[in-house]
Formats: sequence, structure tokens, C-alpha cells
Amino acid sequence: MSAPRLVRAALGALLLASGCESVPRVVVDALDDGAPADDDVTTLREAVAATRPGVPITFDPALDGGTITLTIVGAPHTTLPGEVYAGGPPTYQGYQDRDYGPSALFAEKDLTLDASALPNGVTIRWGGGEEVPARVLAVRGDLVLRNVTVAGGFSRAEPRDDPAQPYTLARGGGLAVWGTARLDGCTVTGNRIEGDATASRDRGAYGGGIYANGLDLVDTVVAGNAAAGYGAAGGGIYSVGGATHRGGSGNDTRLTRCAVSGNRVTGQHAYGGGIFTLSGGPENVATMTLTGCTVARNVVEDHPDLPQVGQWYHRGGGIYMGGGSLALVSTTIAENAITGTPAVFGGKPNMGGGGLAATIGDAHVVEDVSIRQSIVAGNTSNGAAEDWFTGSLLFLTSEGYNLVGRLDAGHVLVPVPDWGMLSRKHWPKTGDRDGVAPAEALDLANAARHPTARSAGTDAGEAAVVWYPPGAAAHDRVPGRGYEVRHVRAGATGFGRSTDDLLVHVLAKVRAEYGGIVGTDFGQGLGDLTGVTWFGPSRTWPSNPDNQAWIAAWRAIEAELAGRLGAVGLGDDFWGRFQTGPLSAHVSVTVVRDVRRYTPSGTPDQSGGARPAGAAGDIGAIER
Repeated sequence: MSAPRLVRAALGALLLASGCESVPRVVVDALDDGAPADDDVTTLREAVAATRPGVPITFDPALDGGTITLTIVGAPHTTLPGEVYAGGPPTYQGYQDRDYGPSALFAEKDLTLDASALPNGVTIRWGGGEEVPARVLAVRGDLVLRNVTVAGGFSRAEPRDDPAQPYTLARGGGLAVWGTARLDGCTVTGNRIEGDATASRDRGAYGGGIYANGLDLVDTVVAGNAAAGYGAAGGGIYSVGGATHRGGSGNDTRLTRCAVSGNRVTGQHAYGGGIFTLSGGPENVATMTLTGCTVARNVVEDHPDLPQVGQWYHRGGGIYMGGGSLALVSTTIAENAITGTPAVFGGKPNMGGGGLAATIGDAHVVEDVSIRQSIVAGNTSNGAAEDWFTGSLLFLTSEGYNLVGRLDAGHVLVPVPDWGMLSRKHWPKTGDRDGVAPAEALDLANAARHPTARSAGTDAGEAAVVWYPPGAAAHDRVPGRGYEVRHVRAGATGFGRSTDDLLVHVLAKVRAEYGGIVGTDFGQGLGDLTGVTWFGPSRTWPSNPDNQAWIAAWRAIEAELAGRLGAVGLGDDFWGRFQTGPLSAHVSVTVVRDVRRYTPSGTPDQSGGARPAGAAGDIGAIER
């Protein structure tokens, strides 16, 4: 930027900071990337370099619908925080500065790019392709984008002469943000990342479209992005979710009226074709909330160029939870897919959740999935119906009127009497159905598609799906006046002792209540379970060897039920049949019935239409 224009931008920043809103903001009025021929115009690169934090960068009306093709690598070695693992076996060491490799644009400050005044917005595209790889934009601070398309970025793990970090990190093909990325009315498409092709705990390919610590997306489409490597996650979005933040819902991440569609993850350890969410990761527990969103036609697949050795995993074609909690409100997860070679490692399946999956094991904490007025249907694993793999959740919580295809809740953590958590599976509830065929829930033939973004997912090359109209089973289902949902919380005393006979009473209750379904001899092959009890400690109980008999007994009970009492087996319907009081001289239970009331969402649906449109609301992202 020339001296006169630099002075004008600095003066504008000063006056804006003092409250003089009439002063023009920094305006980009050239599509060029290098030094402009005309000294009186400002390029995006100049504006990003010179603008003070908090001063919005806007775009001249003449750039409406135009594309800024970036050709210069502004930061060959972008430095942002990233997780570090060390030792053998590798253990988590926290977040430290890492080399993320080349970025076309890099801002170490809060940055706002606002094209909301342009009817057709503006596109920022990396023009170097595979020959000169670079992500489009990296920000160490908060990023705000309005009506901007981010396209063509390519972040690749490149060798470094440094034993502490032998490769650059392939994170965020379009955007890498260590702060909060706030996107409104944007499109992130055609970006990709390629990670290290060998096993490494912290060098995976994360976030084909977006990699961000914090995330708040509104009316945004993330489509046609891809991630590939030995380990790869988040074909569209990789959300850390506030790893270094502490306390309060302000750390949570949100997607509102968004489409995450036609993205792809290819790897031996492959997770989250559309979205991978840590929701805070090892240092913080937060929630990702999707409201009025569609997650569709994303893919998780094995890497064809890497030999299958050791272990391999493919989970979460639409969304994968690596930690924290997930809330789905009026959201549709449909026609996502995982493909690969099925196997069992450590007694746990390596594949699961064509639509939605959570981690299974002790690597991370997955707290809760709550789901309200949403659809999870038409998702597949190797072509077979496989919609929702709950993994080792603490809680599965329905808030009513959900349509789900195949629900696998067999790995939800077993009951813990100490915390009032005998019932962890709050499903089904008012208006819920599982076993729903996709054509019942959605009008698949009339899916709306994006005008420019092309899918890299199950329908690669086609215009990306952004939403589906509701099918007959979803239309006019949610009572306009609202409805009640009843949850059960049950706890017990007497655990941790050789006299604990809670499981004996559980088996007797199953036989008494459901003998006509499961048989009057249910559980007798397990023997006398007196003394099989829970010991704790509260934070790390799954790893305590003293709890293994308790865990094994519950897994045996669930295996013997084998879906005969519905998708979740012993859920609220079962625990609600107990009454508060002693079961024996040694064990007592406390049962609390919690009643909550919900109404149809009063906010616009994904297409901007009013909801509910009539006396009753529709299930899913779209109101017909």
C-alpha cells in the first residue's frame, strides 16, 4: 500500500476506534494479488497487511461477483498453535506453536472481510494448485467473513529439517484459524489437505475446508472439500472447539442454517467426512450445536494407496465426535457413507456411523448427544444401513420428534449408580421413531443443490446438495402447541461392597416386565451377580481393574438382549418401572422423573422460511 493510502487507512482505523462510524472503512477495489499498476487502488493483500485489528475490510461494488485469485505465498511457514504428542507411547503435551506450512494470506490479528454489501459477494481463490500448495487464509486471532467464497486452497504436509517437527501440518485447506471463525452467508468449497502418509500421532490431515479452534457459522455452505493422509479427519470442517479456553458456554461452537455437503476423508484412520468435532479436546469440554442444518453425502473411506497394516478405522461419514457434546436441533443428516474393510480391534468395531459416530474407548471424553426434531436417515456403511453409532457416550438424550434409521447404542458407557446415571439411554421419547426408511423421512428426489459448489462426496462431480424437503413421515409432525418429554434419572446406594445385589434385582425386573419377549430364564446363564459392583473412582472408573466385572456383566446383559427391547435395550422405560426405595437389605434406588416441554423451532428453517408453517411443524432442516 502506498504512503498516502496507508495514511488514509490508518486514519480511518483511528476514527472508527473513536466512534466516528461515518469514516469510510478500508475498501478493496482491485482483483489483483500483486502490486497494482494503479497506485490509487487497494488489493486484498495490501488491506490485510495494513488494516488494524477490528477495522473491517470491505469491497468496492465493482467487484460484485468477482474472484480474487491469489498467486503469492504470503507466509511460507505459517505459525499457529497445534497439539503436541511426545514419548512412547505418545502422550498429549498440550498446544504449542507449530509450523502449518504455506498460506497465501496470514494475519496475526483479528480480521474481518465483509462483502455483505455485494449482492453476489466475492470469491477468494488460491491459484497455485498442486504445483505451489498453499491454504487460502490463516488467522491467529478471530476471523469474520461475510458473503465470501473461499476456494481452491491446498495444504500439504511437507518435510522439514527439524526432528521436533519433521513435517509441516496439513490443517485447513481453505481456512486455518486459531481463534473463532465467524462465517455468515459464505461458501467454502474445492479446498483440500494432504497429510503425512506414515503413522504419526499429531501429523494428520485435519479440516479440508476449515480448521478452527472456535467456530460460529450462519447460512454457510461447506461443500466439495477433501482431506487425505494416513490419518485424516474433517473433510469439510475440523473444529477443535476451544481447546485452550476455560468455563462457560461461550466456548461452544455453533452451525446455524448451514449445509455441510459432499466432502471427503480418505485415510487409514479416517473420521468425519463432513465434520470432525473435538468440542474442546483434552483441556476443555464444550458443545457443538447444529440448528436447522443439513449434513449430506459426505464420505469416509480407506486410503487405496496405503497398505492395511496394524489397525485401521473409518467412522462418522457425516459427523464424528472426538470429544465433548453434540446438540442437533431441527437438523438433517442424510445419505452420508463410510466404506472400508471391517475388523475388530481390542474388542471394538473399527467402522461405525455412516451418518453420525462418536469415539469408542478411553482416548477422549464424549459427554452427550441431544437430538430434537431431527432426521438421521439414509446413511450407510459399505452400502448397508448404518445411521448412528453412539460410541462410548455418557448420555444419549432425545428431546422428541426424531426420525432415525439404524441406531447402534451398544457401546454407550454402562450405568454408574453413584452419579444417578443408571439410565444413560434416553430414547425413544415423544414422537421418536427408529428403523425409518430414508424415503419416509425425506423427499430425496427433490433435493436442493448449490449453484456453483461441486461435490467431492458420494455424488462426486455433481452440484452439492444443500437441503432436502421433508418426506411424509416428517411433515406436520411436531405439535404447534408443544409437547412434553419425560426423562428418568436413577441412582443406587450400596455399591462398592460384596453385598451389592443390584444386578440380581435388575435381571429379576427384566424377567418380570419383559419375560414374554426375552424369556423367563433371561440372564440365568450369568450366574449369581451378587458382589459384582461399581467401585469408582469417579473420573477414571473405566480404567480401574476393579470395575471390569461390573462392565463385563452389563455388556453381557446388553448382548443377551440383542435388540429385543428396541434399539437401546434398557433405557428410561425400564428404569422408570422402579420406585424409589430399598430393593433389598443392601441396596436402595432413587428414581427421579424429569418433565421438559418443547415447541417447534420458532427460527427460520435452513432455506429462510418461517417455521412452523402451519399448525404443526416439520421434522428436519426444512419446513414445507
